[in-house]
Amino acid sequence: MKWTLMGEDILFDLNAASWRHGHADELAYVEALAVRLEKSLPDLVRIEREHKLFSKEHPVAKVEVAMDGDTFVLAKESGRLVARRAKAVRGIVLSTKVIPMMDWLNELSEALSAYAKEHDHARQSLEDFLL
Repeated sequence: MKWTLMGEDILFDLNAASWRHGHADELAYVEALAVRLEKSLPDLVRIEREHKLFSKEHPVAKVEVAMDGDTFVLAKESGRLVARRAKAVRGIVLSTKVIPMMDWLNELSEALSAYAKEHDHARQSLEDFLL
C-alpha cells in the first residue's frame, strides 16, 4: 500500500505492488487496508469482523467506506472477496454493482483523494496517519 504526499495534493495508490494474488495474501492485504482506513477515517469507515467461537483471530469480513454519495464495500462472501460500489442520492441507493478488485481499489483511491481535497479534517487525519 503506497500513500504519498505530493505538494498540496495527496495521492493514494492502494493497488500498487501491495496487491498480491493468492488467498492468504488477499486476506492479509484486506486486513492491512481495513486497519489503515479505520484509523485514518473512522467516521467514514465501518469494519465488520468474523467472530468464531473459541477463536483468538477475528479476520475482516467486510470493509465499508461511505463518502459523498459513494459507498465502497469489500466483503468476504462464500470464501472469496467481492468488491462493490454503490451510488446514493439523499440516502437512497440508486445503483450497486460488483466490480473487479483492481477497479475498486482505483476508484476508492480517486474518491479518497477527492474527499481529502474537499475536507480539511480528513486531509489532516490522513496526513497525520501517513507521516
